[in-house]
Amino acid sequence: MCGIVGYMGSSGVASILLSGLKCLEYRGYDSAGIAYINDGKLKVTKASGKLENLEKLLTSDRSSLLAVSGIGHTRWATHGVPNDINAHPHFNEDQSIAIVHNGIIENYAFIKEELEGQGFKFNSDTDTEVIVHLLTREYNLEKSMLKAITNTVKQLSGSYALGIISSHQKDTIYAVNHHYSLTLGQGDNEFFLASDIIAVRQYTNKVLRLDQSEIAQITKTDVSLYDFSGRQVKRDFITVDSDPYLINKDGYKHFLLKEIHEQPTILRQTIGKYMAHPTANLDFNIQPEPLANSSKTVAGIHLTKNDIAGIENILILACGTAYHAGMIGKYYLEQLCNIPVNIEIASEVRGRTLLVNEKTLVIAVSQSGETADTIAALTEAKRKGAYTLGITNRSDSHLTRIASNLIITECGVEVSVAATKTYIAQVVSFLMFALYLAQERSSLSQEYINNLKLELHSLPALVETVLANENIIKESSIKYAKANDMVFIGRGINYPTALEGALKLKELSYIHASGYAAGELKHGPIAVLDSSVPVVTILMPGSVYDKTLSNAQEARARNAQMIAVACSNDEKAPKYFDTILAVPPVDELLSPVLAVIPLQLFSYFISDYLGKDVDQPRNLAKSVTVE
Repeated sequence: MCGIVGYMGSSGVASILLSGLKCLEYRGYDSAGIAYINDGKLKVTKASGKLENLEKLLTSDRSSLLAVSGIGHTRWATHGVPNDINAHPHFNEDQSIAIVHNGIIENYAFIKEELEGQGFKFNSDTDTEVIVHLLTREYNLEKSMLKAITNTVKQLSGSYALGIISSHQKDTIYAVNHHYSLTLGQGDNEFFLASDIIAVRQYTNKVLRLDQSEIAQITKTDVSLYDFSGRQVKRDFITVDSDPYLINKDGYKHFLLKEIHEQPTILRQTIGKYMAHPTANLDFNIQPEPLANSSKTVAGIHLTKNDIAGIENILILACGTAYHAGMIGKYYLEQLCNIPVNIEIASEVRGRTLLVNEKTLVIAVSQSGETADTIAALTEAKRKGAYTLGITNRSDSHLTRIASNLIITECGVEVSVAATKTYIAQVVSFLMFALYLAQERSSLSQEYINNLKLELHSLPALVETVLANENIIKESSIKYAKANDMVFIGRGINYPTALEGALKLKELSYIHASGYAAGELKHGPIAVLDSSVPVVTILMPGSVYDKTLSNAQEARARNAQMIAVACSNDEKAPKYFDTILAVPPVDELLSPVLAVIPLQLFSYFISDYLGKDVDQPRNLAKSVTVE
């Protein structure tokens, strides 16, 4: 993986491909390249590192300015180290076919051995290169690119997306989608291709999402679709929202800081979508909205009251930050709805028996809606008859095509690799959904639900209060920038907050950080504590406050540097902690939303102070689309 772009038209291909790749930078990458056809010949230019390295190479290459068709790629390494050779596009020996590839070819080792036995020579360490040599072999037999592609895909195992260009058919680009994500855009006698609709939408609002196991043949004037057997498929482009996606920092130093500051707006939009005002009923049965993946319309919760009454258990599937949101979701659903809830890291479900049935609700959480492990696990759950619900920020994603019910958070594009605004939107979505189920199942009094709804509507203003203290948090944070290790602890509903705080610090600053349930500190982790290790305690009011404070004192007794996320009216905290990251007083159920804000800023300011690449941390990708 990570990002595919393509263009067929009449304008200079290099600038358009580079513009598309820049739109996909936020997904994370370690190298980039393009392939294009000029004067009947195929040329490949690629470079490891940032896009400016590729841009420098293309500046002195006038042929790229004249070319009118090409493909491009940003790579996040899965097979082979990041370098120029392993960068995409990959091409065959006579440089007549080039491809870009997202995904993993599971049987590449077997295919490679077979091809090497037939005399094909490999230059890279990637699984991708087997595809271009397979295509070459099949083209030599068929003398047709379309037939060569259909023959090739029948021999590949795995989930993948491909962009293909060839001097054999210089006026055509091919796109292949197999359990992945590719979008086409239609302009005026030109077509655009990308693995993320953002890269297409800067040029056009006429889009077509490739279905699974589908091939697109793209010329200047037309797009033809085929299934993997070679049969033609008919489907039209659709028109989506006319406002293009705009990606800019709006004066902030980094996208991450901008997105942290967008959180009050995101909360208002996400809450307002399902609850018009504090006294209104929660309503997830919203009107369907057109999705860019097809002419299909899917939105909202379509479970009937009988469906909801019949749910006996819930399974949450997620990875990374979304998993932490899901852990809080488990707490909400169990506390408010009295339904047993399990949560699984989606990658751990693979290869095991998934114990779900027609009385199970399976909730998949994914910022991008493209997380491969989460998609695969949800697909298996749906096959077994479970109700399915997706929580995602992308209405044009793979997840929206699988889940029968959807909660689309109102975050806009999240550019920074480290998730912030999408995380709190997921947490709040879980709380609203739990209140909705409680309302439908009558598991809570209406008075209690009404009080929580009032609290929920106050959240955006409370987040603004935390953000107003940004400079104080900055001064408090950079004091700890020289630490080599940090420990984060929390209990109950804020144990996941500790995990998320540790993850953000690791992602952004590369400081080793670990999150623990506070009660587990004395069962092993306390061994790492001494005066050089800061301990961050999530000390929010509620049922576990006293126990959390007691656990923190165990760390204090080992001379650890003590930091707390605590309410501004907490009179005990100043006696035990060296640094307090203050938040306004809040109900325990809502405290994870407030508590995470100073932790996001804490990680950001340390990372920026250390000179790290805040928006694109090393080794990370925004959309993890491989298993």
